[in-house]
Amino acid sequence: MQSIWYRRVWAGFGLLLFLVTWRLWTPQTVFPQIPFASALTGVPGYFDWFAITVVVGSLLVAGISTQETVWRRGMIAFAVATTLLVLLNQHRFQPWTYQFILFATVMANCRERAANQLMRWLVVSIYVYSAISKFDYQFLHSLGPQFLSTLTGFVGVTSADWPVNLQAWLAALFPLGELLVGVGLLVPRTRRIAVVAAIGLHLLLLLILGPWGLAHQPGVLVWNLYFIAQAWMLFAERKVDEESASSGAGLCATEMLCLTLIVGVLAFPASESLGYCDHWPAWELYSPRSSRVQVAIHDSAVERLPREIQQQLSPDSGESDWRQLHIDRWSLESLSVPIYPEDRFQFGVAFALAKQFELGLAIHATQQSASDRWTGERKELTFSGDEQLDAARQDFRINVDARRLRP
Repeated sequence: MQSIWYRRVWAGFGLLLFLVTWRLWTPQTVFPQIPFASALTGVPGYFDWFAITVVVGSLLVAGISTQETVWRRGMIAFAVATTLLVLLNQHRFQPWTYQFILFATVMANCRERAANQLMRWLVVSIYVYSAISKFDYQFLHSLGPQFLSTLTGFVGVTSADWPVNLQAWLAALFPLGELLVGVGLLVPRTRRIAVVAAIGLHLLLLLILGPWGLAHQPGVLVWNLYFIAQAWMLFAERKVDEESASSGAGLCATEMLCLTLIVGVLAFPASESLGYCDHWPAWELYSPRSSRVQVAIHDSAVERLPREIQQQLSPDSGESDWRQLHIDRWSLESLSVPIYPEDRFQFGVAFALAKQFELGLAIHATQQSASDRWTGERKELTFSGDEQLDAARQDFRINVDARRLRP
């Protein structure tokens, strides 16, 4: 039976994460909702309320019940309901959501030894892929130095004045440490040291990203706290069975299916460079290299937008008739979560605005590719007006049309 204490910690953090991001999971109309399939654009909002009720109830059951059949069914219900909510809105495919769905699936269908092994593999892959994504020009010359500046600021040192190359080299220590933690957790001999390093890493991130640092959203901070608890409970306990489940010896049918699932999840990020895996399922965390869309609104159409959207426009400088719409900031302020880092999703947001407020030629959307890992350069393509946006949406393999929800 899965450790009751780990289940309770998992369920408790799950409830907390859904609580601090609650707006994202409701059928809200403040921010466009872009389903993964066009067939889901007409699903009514009451379905979301039903699904989130199942999510909360199943987390309570999974965390409280001591009857194995009951809590396993609760975890299955959680995984199914959360997956359906994600399918209704790509924005909900937050990295922690993906991890919690996978963990629920594994714990519901595997005995403790097999479940622990599969979950350890997944956690290691998060560290490794996340680290690899940061050995990148964009991180080393933007977010990495920002992390460094925030950290040195706590001791009264201004690293922003240091040479650019020195800042980049020091910024590389962040992903290097992350990579060493991942490899250390994978190797039994170094596991206990790596647990201490992992806890230190996340405490450092909490310091940098917390209210005294960059003031990131609560969901980011809660997920880091969960990783601290996870490092200790999943990797440090002496009773953890070190046997590998990779050979498949002694695995039942459901455990073999979970093994196949996790192996697929471990391999999936490798397809990101080919355009098949999105940035977050590839565990590109705190990585600014992702593809994106920049949206601009003409001054003549600003009054058509509701006040909460107008507040996300750049100030009128008087030098141009166009004002940038900060959709990333709009996401943070309206839903308390970072925007889904895909040009596809952000293009869908722009197209939804063009249709809902009949912007016509008063909207521009500039699609930017993921940045080159070595130079930071991006390819750009600008679409002017709703007709060009409508034509361009056909080029995406996954849906970009918004749900039709009533305010």
